[in-house]
Amino acid sequence: MSRRLKRQIGKAPGGGRGVEPSPRPRAVAGTPLQRLNRILLIGGAGLAVGAVLLALVDKPFKPMALGINLLAIGLGLLMGKGIGRFMFRRVLPAGK
Repeated sequence: MSRRLKRQIGKAPGGGRGVEPSPRPRAVAGTPLQRLNRILLIGGAGLAVGAVLLALVDKPFKPMALGINLLAIGLGLLMGKGIGRFMFRRVLPAGK
């Protein structure tokens, strides 16, 4: 293929890539409720992993203590979601 033809194909609006590459897709902006859920999910996962690791490191393994710790983490996350919804109630869209 000739150099001239390659240049024409490269500059074509729809046929080739052109001079500029295609734009990257932008991340979808989440709602404040989705952001709160994401924060709680990441934080809760970290706390749960920490509780399991501590239970495994503790020499006499106590499954009851692990269950109580995981239950406390779950209740804390629910309370955190409630407190977050209360604090950001003006920011969240109505009806949700």
